[in-house]
Amino acid sequence: MEELIPNDIEQTEDRPLEELGLGRRMRRGDFPKIFDLVAMLLIIVVSQVVVSMAGVALGLPMPNAIGGEIVDIENFIGTQVVRGESFAVIYPLSMIVAFLLLYAYIVYRDGRGRVARVSTSGFNPNMILGGLIWLISVQVVVEPISLYLPVAESAAGQGFWAIVTAVFFAPVCEEFIFRGLVLESLLRRHRRSLSVVVSSMLFAIVHFQPSVMFSAFVSGLVLGTMYLHTNSIFSTIILHSINNAIAFSLITLNVEDYSYRQVLGGGELYYIVYALCFTISVVATVETWRRRKRVNRG
Repeated sequence: MEELIPNDIEQTEDRPLEELGLGRRMRRGDFPKIFDLVAMLLIIVVSQVVVSMAGVALGLPMPNAIGGEIVDIENFIGTQVVRGESFAVIYPLSMIVAFLLLYAYIVYRDGRGRVARVSTSGFNPNMILGGLIWLISVQVVVEPISLYLPVAESAAGQGFWAIVTAVFFAPVCEEFIFRGLVLESLLRRHRRSLSVVVSSMLFAIVHFQPSVMFSAFVSGLVLGTMYLHTNSIFSTIILHSINNAIAFSLITLNVEDYSYRQVLGGGELYYIVYALCFTISVVATVETWRRRKRVNRG
């Protein structure tokens, strides 16, 4: 009978051991601890800094250092395009380095590392549409708070390579790191709700800008929940990509500084849309919690 227990654990490794009723005695260590989370965060941040410095040493300018006095619209557009080209090199490389170092650290600390879940259910159009509505709704709901937080100029730039980075490289890299390595590591020791919250906090911190951090945190909660609901990294990559495409479209149209309230006129229409988004956010959150409780009881 004892020989069968390890196999049973392997077949259900996507569920915390507490849900299996095996308790702490069956865990393989206590990874991740608090210092592990700090180490993961430092790996991601340091990777970005080191890759950026290496790029500068090789003659590649830092995206946020490109610019100067804006003489005319052509000068502005040219500056943004150069920023986008620089960002398209530095950002993906720094994320790839961070991913490899994180994976090595997790394997070293835990003995094994799970990259991500890749079920084909992540391509389910109904789930993608529902997740997108939920994601946009929570962003509308929290926007009034974000407006009071400091905003810095984006270093992503504009142009073809900036679009490729924002819509493809960023979603793929960030999802495999935060919904993959980080969240999967947390699930080895903690329950799903806490794991999603903590991984979302780390996801928010690496965005650095306060207004973006708050929005990234609530978006991370939705993406983490969708990842567990679909059991697939594909769903969150698609949702993240669509979300970035919408945000980048606003930047391209030079309306990124406009709030939803300003776009909707700030009158009755805005309050109707806000109430609808608030209702969607609450219903989706409650239904997700109820579904998880049913799964746990089952």
